[in-house]
Amino acid sequence: MLTRMRQPLLLALLMLGGCAQYQERPLNPGDSAAMLEARTLDNAALRHFIDSADHQHKDPAPTTWTLDKLTLAAMFYHPDLALVRAQADTADAAGITAAQRPNPNLTLTPTWISNLAAATPWIFVSALSIPIETAGKRGFRIDQSRHLSDSAMLRIADAAWLVRGRLRLAMLDAYAAQESLLLLQQQYRLEQEIDQHLQQQQAAGEIAETDVLAAQLGLDQTRLALTGAQKKLADVRNLLAAAIGIPVVALAGINLDFSVFTQWPDLNTVPVDQLQTLALRERPDVLASLADYAAAQSALQLEIANQYPSIQANPGYTFDVGEHRWSLGATALQLPVFNQNQGPIAEMTAKRQEAAVRFEALQLRILGEIDRAHASALASSTRWQAAGLAVQNRKANLRSMRDLLQAGELDAHAVAIAELEQSVAERARLDVLVESQQALAILETALRQPITYAPATAMSAPARRKILP
Repeated sequence: MLTRMRQPLLLALLMLGGCAQYQERPLNPGDSAAMLEARTLDNAALRHFIDSADHQHKDPAPTTWTLDKLTLAAMFYHPDLALVRAQADTADAAGITAAQRPNPNLTLTPTWISNLAAATPWIFVSALSIPIETAGKRGFRIDQSRHLSDSAMLRIADAAWLVRGRLRLAMLDAYAAQESLLLLQQQYRLEQEIDQHLQQQQAAGEIAETDVLAAQLGLDQTRLALTGAQKKLADVRNLLAAAIGIPVVALAGINLDFSVFTQWPDLNTVPVDQLQTLALRERPDVLASLADYAAAQSALQLEIANQYPSIQANPGYTFDVGEHRWSLGATALQLPVFNQNQGPIAEMTAKRQEAAVRFEALQLRILGEIDRAHASALASSTRWQAAGLAVQNRKANLRSMRDLLQAGELDAHAVAIAELEQSVAERARLDVLVESQQALAILETALRQPITYAPATAMSAPARRKILP
């Protein structure tokens, strides 16, 4: 009898032996902070990641970082992507739970009768409860989990586009701050030169003191703008580092290639209407929203299936004072007397409708994003032409002034004023260029597609590759 009792106990112990074991993984804020602060762009794992993603342009030790390479670095480091990847892993793990079949339950109740004169004063009862799901419930759970997993994977691609968009804008701000600082430095030097000329003329009695004071007011304003540009350059370095997911010290000594921002993007030839139609159907967040809706439908199907009770088969064995009794067991059914699962069905019906409304709202938001970005990009066309014409006129005027200076008909003061006017015109054109590039970055992010455009006339200044200190 004792041997027979040991057998189910040994079986239970063997099943417990295959269970997973808990492994503690404590979080240490100090260690985490040190790891984040140690991130650099010359990390060997990062270089391997970049080489794996870009087979055509392998660079074991890149000295110049383009927008595309920095985008790959952001894919490697940025916490937003790490979070959506972890959420996708969680969704995949939930699929294991959804596919599990319910385990049977084994009940053992040995009883010893102390005052029984029989040779075997034992009563041993065992009952096995086997749950049997009906109406395809397990299949609906699997479908719901699969759709949620698809949604989580698609949101990785969507998060990657958002990270790229923020990085592009941050890099554009860095380019704009650098070029603006250089032009302001040039403007400040010219205004100093003009101020010296005016002071000389005042000393000679040719002009009044008020003329000198008016010029010095402009010089003071330029000096103030110059300090603001220097602060802006320091700020954009922090924004750029955050957009990549690295500490700002990791940008020290890094050469940045700004050539992608030096030309005005002519979007008149870009088929934005076709790209918009494609975005409304195939943007990653659109597909993720469709997957969420499909998951809501599967959840509703599951609750409808829950109207039908599952079965509990209960075979058993009893050893009663020397007698062996076997029972096929009763089948336990949940009786739908008080409800037919109406509450959960109504809840899932409402959630499906909510998912449909969310999808429509997403498409409407996409339309607004694309229309605003496209309109802003096209509106800059006229301003770019006007700014370019102003720069050309100022250059032509400067050439004429220099010719007259060589002919002895003008002094250096007039040439310095012409140079200053050209510098101011170039700053105005830089503002228009940056504005159009911002609209392009927003439009590309809204479409979730790279935009190929015909470049217009490049900036007269060459693309500099390093953020100035």
